[in-house]
Amino acid sequence: MSSRRPRPPARVPSVVVAASALALGAAALTGCTTSAPGGGPASPSASAAPSPAASGATPTADPGYTPPPLVSNPLALDCAALLDPAAGVLPTLWPGLAAADAPDADALDDALDQVAEADGTVCDWVDAAGDHVTVGVAAYDEASLTAIANDLVASSNSVPSYGVEGYFSLHGGTGVARALPTGRLVVAESTTFAEPGSAEPVMTQLLAAVGEGGAG
Repeated sequence: MSSRRPRPPARVPSVVVAASALALGAAALTGCTTSAPGGGPASPSASAAPSPAASGATPTADPGYTPPPLVSNPLALDCAALLDPAAGVLPTLWPGLAAADAPDADALDDALDQVAEADGTVCDWVDAAGDHVTVGVAAYDEASLTAIANDLVASSNSVPSYGVEGYFSLHGGTGVARALPTGRLVVAESTTFAEPGSAEPVMTQLLAAVGEGGAG
């Protein structure tokens, strides 16, 4: 009786073994969870959380700066001491210029209304042709004058020829000149003020009057 050797196991092709290993590896990776540094699993919600900019929240708007109210002191001046219609070139530029009643408060424009609201002095002159020269002087503290100057920088043209901080603008055919000597707001306006130089003779007298030793 002959003995039979056991048949060796069938050899599986290496291509099949490699493919099976790859399939098992992919399945194992599918079930894994990426770990965060430190060993714990990363939270899916952490990466999906919206940033503050993407949340749609609108920052609260700054209400803005509200300037403090202007601080003024009553100032009653003699109109005759402010402007002499017979002095200098005034008689030539405005023949027959003479004092007139001050305009009613409701007839004042913004520049002169500011003087009136500060309890300042408003005076008026009219010439033979019916042209008016109206002036106003008010007293403010330095902080208020700075605030007024800041507004004028944005709304008027600077005029260096007035000798102090000065401004000029046209409003509906009326020229408005302003100057800011120490502690004062000086305003002069007329339909005859076509440009800053037109108001200069009047401003020169006014600034001399409200300067040191003057009516102001």
